[in-house]
Amino acid sequence: INFSHLKGLLKLFAEEFCQTDLVKIKPGYFPFTEPSAELMAKHPDIGWIELAGSGIFRPEMCLPLGVSTPVIAWGIGLERVAMFKMNIKDIRQLFSQDLQFLKTVRIV
Repeated sequence: INFSHLKGLLKLFAEEFCQTDLVKIKPGYFPFTEPSAELMAKHPDIGWIELAGSGIFRPEMCLPLGVSTPVIAWGIGLERVAMFKMNIKDIRQLFSQDLQFLKTVRIV
């Protein structure tokens, strides 16, 4: 497994779960992975948002566990995916106490 596999998996995730082919993978920093990357997708109303952090685990993370092959890692922001699925423009709406909004929002 290598970084190209990780990029392909991230792109596939964004296309399937967010129904967008407007995807960017840009360099990022996460202390347990090297190289690290951020998955960005273009929301139809608010523009580019980060969906996930990812990378390949550093060897010193895996060797104590007896794993000597590369291991890919990612962390998805489920709230960000919900913004695409529910057509929400402000992430704070997901934590709203506004009953009118909660009664009318489309459930996925």
